[in-house]
Amino acid sequence: MQSDELLDALIKERMREWLLADKRKEDQPGPVVTISREPGCGGESIAERLAAELKLHLYSWEIVEQVARDAHVSAQVVATLDEKTQSEMEDWLGAFQGNRRLSSYTYFETLKRVIFAIAAHGSAVILGRGSNFFLPAEKRIGLCLVAPLEARIRNVMNELGYSEKRAQEHIAKLETEHRQLIKKYFNADIQDPTRYHLVVNTALVGPESIVRIVKGIIETGASNHRPST
Repeated sequence: MQSDELLDALIKERMREWLLADKRKEDQPGPVVTISREPGCGGESIAERLAAELKLHLYSWEIVEQVARDAHVSAQVVATLDEKTQSEMEDWLGAFQGNRRLSSYTYFETLKRVIFAIAAHGSAVILGRGSNFFLPAEKRIGLCLVAPLEARIRNVMNELGYSEKRAQEHIAKLETEHRQLIKKYFNADIQDPTRYHLVVNTALVGPESIVRIVKGIIETGASNHRPST
């Protein structure tokens, strides 16, 4: 099965789960964890670990982007929300209208609605795509993963088979793109630690510890940062 077909199948499965959850009103949505990461710090594998151990659904940037680019699927995603949750989502959208530049870009308008819909259903780990900056702080647990440049270069060399120079260029390119995107659409600094609940150096803190810390945040109060139903 091709990658696009796999993504389509996963999206359809998620929508089926959301529709079933809407019928079980006693079900409370779980927390939403948003992850920003420096290129080469191992963010993808940590996101997978978090989702698996916290029993949350992982939405990688590929999935979110595909949904956002497909207007028909995006409409279906939003349609899985009940009226009360849709109303709440519109409140989130309304709070965003101060940034007029965002509304002029159809893709980002759609991306925004997709991320809000995922967050409204809850029980999600959303990797990248500005999700930490789209969502209000009380609606998510924001995690920023960092690592020293030397460690990230080694990781990219090992993962992609790049030379040291090419790995460094790859990291610099992605960092510039991420920084410019967040500045352009959110007028924010992606490296500002006050934008996150937790900033972790993955060269010093392992995946097990990160999972344990996030669990602790959820259990000791930040679990209130979850969508209401």
